[in-house]
Amino acid sequence: MLPHPDLAPLYDQVVWLYVYRDFSKSPADLAAERISLRFGVTSWPQHFLADPADFEILRDTGRSVESFTAAVTETQIPTDPEGDAVARLAAADALAIRLEKDAPVALALDHILDDDLVVRMRALQALMAAEHDAIGRHAVALLATPSDPLRFAVCDFLGSHPDPRAAAPLTALVEDPTGSLNPNVLRISAVRALALCGDAESIEAIAPHATSGAYFNGLTGVAIATLARLGERYPDHREEVLSHLIAAYPLAVSEEDARAERACLALARKVHEALVAITGRNLAFPEAYDEDARSRLQEAW
Repeated sequence: MLPHPDLAPLYDQVVWLYVYRDFSKSPADLAAERISLRFGVTSWPQHFLADPADFEILRDTGRSVESFTAAVTETQIPTDPEGDAVARLAAADALAIRLEKDAPVALALDHILDDDLVVRMRALQALMAAEHDAIGRHAVALLATPSDPLRFAVCDFLGSHPDPRAAAPLTALVEDPTGSLNPNVLRISAVRALALCGDAESIEAIAPHATSGAYFNGLTGVAIATLARLGERYPDHREEVLSHLIAAYPLAVSEEDARAERACLALARKVHEALVAITGRNLAFPEAYDEDARSRLQEAW
């Protein structure tokens, strides 16, 4: 798309930045990673316009000549009200590099809520490596940060280092993944962490995703597994969880769509296994899964 004659008039109207990662963690790759972190990129390719004053993403350009032209011609850039953006970026980048290099925990603690997103992320990674409980202490602020890479990292950490202080902000993310460029994956990360960090109030936030019947969405299976775990952890809410899991059996799919039928069957089995685990009942799964079988299963539980 970019080397196109129709785009030639736009070439001098923007500063072009091409970012490539090879995930080698070399100095060049770490520099590219810092740029990706600054813009919250978690999937590729991406094309967007950013404000040079504060690096806020102003517009997704799309991937066609027409959409790119419209984005550039219609976007206005305000002047920088705070002075030299280049100097601010250089200072933040230098601190981020310090935090990449076996930074002392004290330095990471000082910057875990830094105003600069990349510095905050590098401080978080340093504290994760140290398995520091400051992550749970700052879970509310960290999970409110509108950055998918940072939130993914916090959720991943909490998924193996449970902290009850994270229950409310994780649940809030499931209800509304505001500021996310990848909301479905963010919900998956938060629901997975809630298996260990969640409380009884998390159940209602997770339930709609478990009962959606969306067998092609990885969120559905994760939500089912987390509900089962919460039912085990909170016996007083076991019947509530059972009700949601019983409702989670997906509608049967016609044999004419073999791919959908396989996905539906896999989800039905996941629901069934969760119910067996939480009840201890060895109820057999039917040889054929159709609407009659679905109804019989729901009545049997």
